[in-house]
Amino acid sequence: MKTTIYRRRCFILLYFGLALASKMQAQICTNPTDTLYSMTTAGILYPLNVVSALNGTGVTTSATAVSSNGLGYSLLDGKFYFFNKTGTGAAPSPQFASYDIATSILSVLPTPPASILNTQKVRSGCVNHLGSGYYTINPSSSGGATPALYYYNIATTSWTTITTSFLSPSSVSLNATFNSLNSGDMAFDGGGNLWILCSNTSNYALFKIAAPVPTTAVASITAQQIIASTPVPGTAAFTGIAFNSVGTLYLTTGNPDNKLYKLPSIAAGMTLVGSITTDIGADLTSCSYPLSVLASAPMTKFRAVLKDGVNLDWDAAEDDQTLGYKVEFSTDATHWTTLAFINAQLSLTGSTVSYSYTHRQYIAGNNFYRIVQTSINGQETFSAVKLINTKGNRSIIVGPNPAKDLIYIYNKGNSTKYLAQIFDRAGRLVYSAGINPSEGFVNIAGLQKGSYILKLSSPADNAFSSYQFIKW
Repeated sequence: MKTTIYRRRCFILLYFGLALASKMQAQICTNPTDTLYSMTTAGILYPLNVVSALNGTGVTTSATAVSSNGLGYSLLDGKFYFFNKTGTGAAPSPQFASYDIATSILSVLPTPPASILNTQKVRSGCVNHLGSGYYTINPSSSGGATPALYYYNIATTSWTTITTSFLSPSSVSLNATFNSLNSGDMAFDGGGNLWILCSNTSNYALFKIAAPVPTTAVASITAQQIIASTPVPGTAAFTGIAFNSVGTLYLTTGNPDNKLYKLPSIAAGMTLVGSITTDIGADLTSCSYPLSVLASAPMTKFRAVLKDGVNLDWDAAEDDQTLGYKVEFSTDATHWTTLAFINAQLSLTGSTVSYSYTHRQYIAGNNFYRIVQTSINGQETFSAVKLINTKGNRSIIVGPNPAKDLIYIYNKGNSTKYLAQIFDRAGRLVYSAGINPSEGFVNIAGLQKGSYILKLSSPADNAFSSYQFIKW
């Protein structure tokens, strides 16, 4: 009898433990506009509301955490990746790990490269927009003043040292900057660009490494400076960054400031959201990879229509610093080529000007377009991304259309897991989820009524397809 009662108690405890984990899992990615995810140095994972600066219930990922950092989330397997242990001096050697919210299991992964020494904290890291790999920067590799970029392949569980040389577009070394601003964080956008925030307790700077970010060793890598070295708003360094689904960049400072800031655009500048719980801002990540981020002067209209060719037209606010517009084309929304450059009309400062361009050599299939407004000082403003799909992919069945709550996806004859991403008419990512082989679905009940694009991509074979649907 006692044995039976004991078993029942164990079953009840197990049931509630799994229920709690399932509840937390259900919260992931359900509100990518308002919710990001943070991790304390003690390895506790929290949902963080970026409107109120309030955090939800925390989940302890590990009882062995030491200065945890470098948090990233993979949309493909639903796991968080981070350094469970980092430190300086007598602290243990770095330990890289993943945490599965659904099962509450922490898995210790292969040891990072030997050049990530136990004398240097790992302060930044993230998973790429495809969910296939993790990147981190060690500001002082090999114990010296040379920063290094590392890549971890999730499928093969292997590390690669990408480079120890960071250059500006004019080939000036950025190594000293990356080494002195040795805190901060990093995040990917939906176009595969890597954004790196470098900071110390005095200054910060923002850089962008353009897609495609290498996964194998290269002699050097170019990083464009988006924000020059600027004093931090308080007395603490920035320790976390992440994008929400509409392209706003959120930044957190560590102890003793513990603040949450937002950067919706370069032109708007940074504003304070509010104070956060102590150590909540030690690191940030999200499940959102928006295509349009940090615009400095958003274009008021951009349309793409298929007629005799793909007709593009856009309106843009201009000033005396506006140089012109690059019309860019892509077949995968990651690798872009310039079709044309259109000079600015040199109109009155602050006025809105209309432009157009026709692309007649479009392909059968997916055609992605964006407009890049360029300034005399080299600053670039990206429009939303527009898709013209001239040929359907029949290997995947998607429906119904229109849909109210669920869109079902049948991977006909496929055995590959897909990443499903939904974009609104402005090109903003509003939903992301992994779709298992053979059959799956996406829940669109939370979307507003309107027209959307569903993009299905497979990092395993670099295949993708796109579908337009109506939510009613």
